[in-house]
Amino acid sequence: LARKRHAVTIFDERAELGGMMRYGIPGFRTPRDVLDAEIRRILDLGVTARMGCRIGNDITMEQIRADFDAVFLGLGAQSGRPLPVEGADAPNCVTATAFLKAFNDGRLQHVGRRVVVVGGGDTSIDVATVARRLGHIDKLNERDRPEHAIAGVIAHDVAEVSVKQGAEVTLTSIFAVDKMQASHHEVEHALGEGITIRDGYAPLGVVRSADGRATALRVIRCEAKITGARLEIKNIEGTEEDLPADLIVSAIGQAVDFTGLSEFDNGKGAIDTDRNYQVKGQLGCFVGGDVVRPHLLTTAIGPGAI
Repeated sequence: LARKRHAVTIFDERAELGGMMRYGIPGFRTPRDVLDAEIRRILDLGVTARMGCRIGNDITMEQIRADFDAVFLGLGAQSGRPLPVEGADAPNCVTATAFLKAFNDGRLQHVGRRVVVVGGGDTSIDVATVARRLGHIDKLNERDRPEHAIAGVIAHDVAEVSVKQGAEVTLTSIFAVDKMQASHHEVEHALGEGITIRDGYAPLGVVRSADGRATALRVIRCEAKITGARLEIKNIEGTEEDLPADLIVSAIGQAVDFTGLSEFDNGKGAIDTDRNYQVKGQLGCFVGGDVVRPHLLTTAIGPGAI
């Protein structure tokens, strides 16, 4: 748009531009120096950025429509989906997006000794890899528990890193390992990092201690397949077991945060568009990226060129 001599303004609620590339993906996958250079190249075209400004909260859509000729909604899918099982509201049961954001912000410097990740896609591999590399600390104060850093209550002391030890990380997937949604080379990489993959297991519930914290994830052997657009899971009775955990991370999908922008929610957690990615019934209002369909970086960037 800037190259076509349009005046472009980006509104972003974060302190830095980059979205999920910065806050949702580990730096060893999207090097920050490369990301920063790409962002600077765009800004140097004359693009204006208003940081720390969320549409719907800090400025209304009515004001946006009044001040601009067209709008592109690149909201992303930056909210994680918690496990849909009993006990998943335990404080040390967190979502993958919250976990990765805390790591990318620098708040999360260590995890528990035993970490269980539920998923099977590329995001779950990222979480498991980060957890494995972060490791754990034996003598841990209550306030330094990883869930507090993930929630943004505290930031871990970097000095503690020197006394870290390895973490035992288990990744569970409802699919067999050769049917997992993660790329084959990512699965091989995870195994090479020492991550245990328990394939063909579905979560049943979270086992909690008297203080309410999760102590294990209860799972069951299952057979899963996708028929058409529907996921079918058949549990195998009598195969239940508990996987001990100090931290449980749900990496089963992402969701759009429509806070302040509920007018765009189609009731299914997405936005209805026509074939040109224009919001139905709203002339000059376009949408693209993960808000249409959470997928790869390249598919999220693509609609910007339509």
